Amino acid sequence: MTKPKTNNNQNNEEIKINKQEQSGLAEFINRPVATDKELEDFEEFVSSAVETPTEEEEAREEEVEESLSEIYQDGNGGMIDVKKMDIKKKRGFFFWFFTAIFISAVLAGAGYAAYYYLQKGSDPTNIAFSIEGKKEARAGEEFFYAVNYKNPADSGVNNVKIKIMYPDNFIFIDSSPIANGENGVWQIDSLPARSSGQIKIKGKIIGPAEAASVILAAMAYTPANFSSEFKKEASFTTTVKDIGINLDFDYNSSALVNKENEIILKFSAKENNYLNNFRLTVDQLENMEFIPAKNNENNEINPVRKGEAPSENKEAGLSNGVKLIKPGVWEINAITEKEQKIAIKFKLVKKIADTQEIKLYCEGENAGQYYKFFEKNINYEIMQSDLNLTLIINGSRNDQAVDFGQTLNYSIAYANKGAAKMKDVIIMAVLESGFLDWDSLKDGAGGKKSNNTLSWSKEEIPELEVLEKNEEGIIDFSVNLARPDEITPGKDYQVKSYAQFALGRNNGDISAENQDNRGNTIINKINSDLKLSEQIRYFNDDNIAVGTGLLPPKVGEATSFKVYWVLTNNLHELKDLRVETTLPDYISWGGKNRASAGAVNYDSETRKVTWQIGRLPITVYKLDAEFNISLVPSEAQKNQIVVLLPGSEARAVDAETEAAISKSSKAKTTKLEDDEIANMSSDGRVE
Repeated sequence: MTKPKTNNNQNNEEIKINKQEQSGLAEFINRPVATDKELEDFEEFVSSAVETPTEEEEAREEEVEESLSEIYQDGNGGMIDVKKMDIKKKRGFFFWFFTAIFISAVLAGAGYAAYYYLQKGSDPTNIAFSIEGKKEARAGEEFFYAVNYKNPADSGVNNVKIKIMYPDNFIFIDSSPIANGENGVWQIDSLPARSSGQIKIKGKIIGPAEAASVILAAMAYTPANFSSEFKKEASFTTTVKDIGINLDFDYNSSALVNKENEIILKFSAKENNYLNNFRLTVDQLENMEFIPAKNNENNEINPVRKGEAPSENKEAGLSNGVKLIKPGVWEINAITEKEQKIAIKFKLVKKIADTQEIKLYCEGENAGQYYKFFEKNINYEIMQSDLNLTLIINGSRNDQAVDFGQTLNYSIAYANKGAAKMKDVIIMAVLESGFLDWDSLKDGAGGKKSNNTLSWSKEEIPELEVLEKNEEGIIDFSVNLARPDEITPGKDYQVKSYAQFALGRNNGDISAENQDNRGNTIINKINSDLKLSEQIRYFNDDNIAVGTGLLPPKVGEATSFKVYWVLTNNLHELKDLRVETTLPDYISWGGKNRASAGAVNYDSETRKVTWQIGRLPITVYKLDAEFNISLVPSEAQKNQIVVLLPGSEARAVDAETEAAISKSSKAKTTKLEDDEIANMSSDGRVE
């Protein structure tokens, strides 16, 4: 019996339409229930629709089933569970569009890379040219520059010419290969494909510390099958790390007219010094006379005026290896680690300005040519007075850095250098600073204090009532620098000091514009307030054990402790900052080191622990670091309090004052002075 396909389709369509038309539960409830007669008719209709299929229809159905079976089989021939089967959506237009773009980009990149590689290998103009050398060198130290060139192309280049331009302070010693005729020029006939070469140059630099010297090189060449010339350039910078000589100048900041003035140069060789000799030159001012030592038969001073030749007599008082070449020029031929001195004596024959500058410089010599490596300009206040006043602070007449809390020891040396005696002399010391602890003032002469000035008259020093010609004396006093509660940015953290005098007829007036009554001025800049705190703990601030082992330590058994370093600083930026300590022989390095900046390292040979920080900007107020140490007490240490660390030292350079700063801590022991919890159960004695 044939299936009623047409009727089924119609019924299905009717059902679909009904589904679309039905929109709610109310409509389903309102539909009438089928009668018994309608149910019998429906069953009869269904039974009549089911017919036995023909052989042709059965074959067709089997073919369809086989096709569906193949579709729903997996790779192993098994049937797929269609309930769990993931149905992939068909790829849309945008998927295939962007996929095509991606593939095209990949192919284009690969093609460009292949083209670039092939082009690079065949481009005769692609010559590699560079300079290698030492980035830092000491003045006079010999080193090498290497000028490298390479032809990576498949064809050669011809007529290669390399010219090297040295810095002005570079001293050429040797090269390999040797230059062709003209100094600094190398001519190479050809440079084959895939070949390279090098020019090695030996020399040295003499220049000021931190000075940068740049070497330049230019390469000209003509590629094969080309008529045009191509060029390459390269450069390299070498900085002078250090001059290798300690140089220090001692002088007054004021000069008296027609009186002998003196500048003392102190010099010595550092550990790494490559300068064997140098020349000191002082530029002579128009109103300046150099004064050789008292060296004639009558022991008289022979002044050397500007433009005159020096005396035939040998100048006395010079160190070995120091020779006067001409007025204002000294030659030093022997530089040793022992300090040597040169006294530069002069006088100013007249006053032409309130201040004058004297320039001094040092030069290294090579083959008759001189190279400047140090220069200093000294500004003088020119004084025209009969009373010579010299102020000295902490043994120096020069500006120098000081620390908060430090004692400033003052000395005022006075001498009547006039042609007549002086009466009713008043000598004053003016100390301009807001950081002096006047309560700490110590003055044996009992001077009078008014604001920032101390004064002495004949009432305090009877000799000042009449000061005879060439009569002289010294006034000593001291005062401490205060320790401020806080640091205020923008303040002038320094002490400006000078001495001056007045005669009784001037009623002690020191406010006159004429400053010829002054002596030298000294400015003491105050160093940054760097502080070092060191603690050795078994328990931290949270009462948690950071050490291990027995407490107190016991003979033959290991006990470990934690070392804490804290640095604070808030006045000036610091350079070359580091903290160091040396472990005793019986203390072991325990590691577990940490630092908020820089790094903590241990050298097993020197037994030094170093916290290397370097630069500390003013924006960073506090740094900390920590590490572990361990102690295994010996029998000889029983019942003793053992030193764990002998003390540590923080060192730095103040970027503002340019002075070296050093702060130290005291020795730490098994008593654990900074650990309150440990002190409750232990007195630190080894058991």
